[in-house]
Amino acid sequence: MKFQERLRYLRERQGIKQEEMAKKLNISTSAYGYYEQGRNEPSLDSIKTIAEIFDVSADYLLGIIDTEKHPTTVADGLVLSDEDLQSIRLLRELQLLDDLNRSPDFQVERLGRAWQFIKHEIHIEKTQESE
Repeated sequence: MKFQERLRYLRERQGIKQEEMAKKLNISTSAYGYYEQGRNEPSLDSIKTIAEIFDVSADYLLGIIDTEKHPTTVADGLVLSDEDLQSIRLLRELQLLDDLNRSPDFQVERLGRAWQFIKHEIHIEKTQESE
């Protein structure tokens, strides 16, 4: 996606009107509209503000990366996306991480088998629904 496409997508996803964005950026509505049309480019300060408004990285806005935020390197080169980190938070809330940490190799293998079973069950349900 190009900058102008991402900008429009993010604005519409948040339910913000062009007029509101223009006010937040302290520019005219037509100047903002030009950003979304690709007829004009925002200043670096405006890009920073837009990134803050939508809680995304400037690199995402500019089309350099395809994830809204930069992945996080945790340790030993392990890189996690925001989605990965959110999944880990949810596992922790459900106390599943505690269970997994007690015997990681065995528990992860067991969890993998359970997940495969669930995926198989979902596939069967979808097949039956489409018949």
